[in-house]
Order: sequence, then C-alpha cells, then structure tokens
Amino acid sequence: MRSRGDTGVQVFTADDVVEQFGVVKGSYEAVPLPQIKAYTVQCQRAGLPKEALTLRCEPIPMELEWGQVLVSIRAAPINPADLYTIQTGGLYGTEPAAQPPFVPGHDGIGVVVKTGPGVKSLVEGDWVVPIAPHAGTWRSLAAMKEKELLRLPADVMPVEQAALLREMITAYRLLEDAALKPGDCVILNAGNGTVGQLIIQLCRLLRLRAVAVISDQSEFERTALWLRALGAAEVLPDSGSLRAELDKLKFFGKPKLALDAVGGASAQRLSDALVDGGQMVVYGCISGASPTWNWRSWVFQGLRVRGFNARKWMADNKKKVPALVEALGKLVSAGKLAAAVTEYELSSEFDEALDHAMDRGKNTKVVLKVSDVGEKY
Repeated sequence: MRSRGDTGVQVFTADDVVEQFGVVKGSYEAVPLPQIKAYTVQCQRAGLPKEALTLRCEPIPMELEWGQVLVSIRAAPINPADLYTIQTGGLYGTEPAAQPPFVPGHDGIGVVVKTGPGVKSLVEGDWVVPIAPHAGTWRSLAAMKEKELLRLPADVMPVEQAALLREMITAYRLLEDAALKPGDCVILNAGNGTVGQLIIQLCRLLRLRAVAVISDQSEFERTALWLRALGAAEVLPDSGSLRAELDKLKFFGKPKLALDAVGGASAQRLSDALVDGGQMVVYGCISGASPTWNWRSWVFQGLRVRGFNARKWMADNKKKVPALVEALGKLVSAGKLAAAVTEYELSSEFDEALDHAMDRGKNTKVVLKVSDVGEKY
C-alpha cells in the first residue's frame, strides 16, 4: 500500500496497518488459556503504598488476543518510579496515567509461556523484559503485547540482575554519551542507589574518578566504605558546599560531568562543583523538587544541562539495544558489574518487601521474585 503527501511516497505494510488500526476481533482465532488465579498486586487509589495496595489472586484472561503473549513473571523490582506512580494514582512521566485499579510495576523479567495469534518475534521459552511503562509486573502471570517486550538472550545474566536492566542501561549510557576520557571526574548524587552503584563500578572500569554524594545518614561511614570498595574515589555527604569539600580534600581536577537523580538543592550542589563548561544530566527526581539554577550558572559557569530517559533511548535506538545488553551481560557474568539486591517472594512476603523498599537507607534494590504462580480453579 502506498501513500503520497508532503513527505513523498510512503510504503505501508500489513504490520503498519495492524499497528495503526488494530485487528477486528472475530477475524482471528484467540488462543485459550488455562483457568488460573495469579497472584496480583492492585493499586486501588492514589495514596501511601501501604494503604493503597492489596495482594490477591485474580483470574488471568480467558484467552490471548491478537499480538499478545502470556508471560510468567520471574522477578520485578520495587523502584522509586513505581512508588511515585502509586502515590499519584497512575502517573509516570508524560505517559497517559493508569486509572485505578491498576497493577503496579514498570520493570521486571519473565518467560513467555504462551503466544497468541499474530505473534511473530517471540516463542514459548523466550526471556523478555518490558520496554513500555505501566507493564504491571507485580504479578505472577501477565498477558502482554508482543510489541512492548524486548527479548533477551537466554542466560544473559542472573534473573535478579536482568530485572534491573533499565538501571544498567541508564548507568552505561550516562557515561558513554558524555565523551569522557580516563582520569576525568564524575560527580553523582544518590550514589548508594542502584544506578549510582552501577555508575561507580563502570567508572572504575573506565578509569574515571567517581565522587559519590549520599545523604548524611546515621550509617554514612559504613556506606562510604562500601562505595569506596566499589570504586568511588571520594564519598561526600549531600549537604553544604561540595566544591568546598573537594577543595579541602585537595581533590584537583574538578568534575566534568554531574549526574542528578535527586533534584532540588542537591542538584544545585552538584552543578556548583562542576568545572566551567561542565555538563549535568538529570535522570531522576527522588526529592520531587525540580532542580533550579541561578543565572550566574548559565552565564559565567557555562553550565550545560540535559535529561536522560532509558525508555526513550531504547525506543530511539532499537538496533543498538541487543549489543548493549550482551555487553552488560558479559560484565555481570565476569563479576565486574552488579547491583545489591534483596529478594522477597511475591505470594508470601510482599508486605515485608514493601516495608524494606520504602526504607531510604537500605542500600539495596528490593526485588519481588515469583516461585508460586497461583492456583487453578
């Protein structure tokens, strides 16, 4: 099928037509599914996670429609973005809000156990991760769209690490896209977070000097020792003047790259420590406060600021994703890259997992693992 317009001749395939207009129900034979009640977390309303969430057994769909696959979720992290979506009643970035009740969980990893009509790129036994938000991974079985899943090579890395693939891609691209050279300095806040841990380890591999900034918590010295063992050149409390602290330590060679996941005053402290003409990349906002800078930062310091979102990068660079996943898998398998993880069983330990995930001083990623998929009825 051809179309003419201002952009010239465009060729539309059958897949393009299906993507735009869908497939009429009844024109294909749906694939029936067994009668199983799967463990499912539901967000009933906007509010505090402990009050808004319930864990129950819900029947899975009776059949798979066009382009759907049934995924057995094996592991799903509890991320700050998940908690934000719950607290706001379905918001995530600029995406349309999920309407309560909805199943939380933007990230995770699972195995395809059944394919529906029209599915071409996935087969039973494929390991997959969602590439679109609002995937609803906090459940044991999920009917998902083929086009919203990324197939991973078998055994690319341990399941609990593969569940954090988006964090790994974020850490890698934040450094790769900055055009740094060995010896350059990187300063980052939320250094004890999952992305922060990964950035520090990658800095060590790339011979970059990482300055990790963390909240001035009661376990500061213990956390600082751990981050230095991962490869941090310095660990500073997120307070006061970071520039002054680095000068006091005689840490010469100011940071060329600042990586902000907190926002607010923390982001301002990072930018103040940068070399003139340095670059800041914002990839999160844990504090909920947007970073702001005074005009002197732009005019006299030559501050450059941009944002980064791993989902958008993956959507814009689909051909680069498989090679990147393979490279990350090799680093994980070689023991050179890993995030601290604590696992909880979805069916029996969800309350404990949620409590742990909401502890800001945990220094680990809480992951829901799934061993029990549910029960037949």
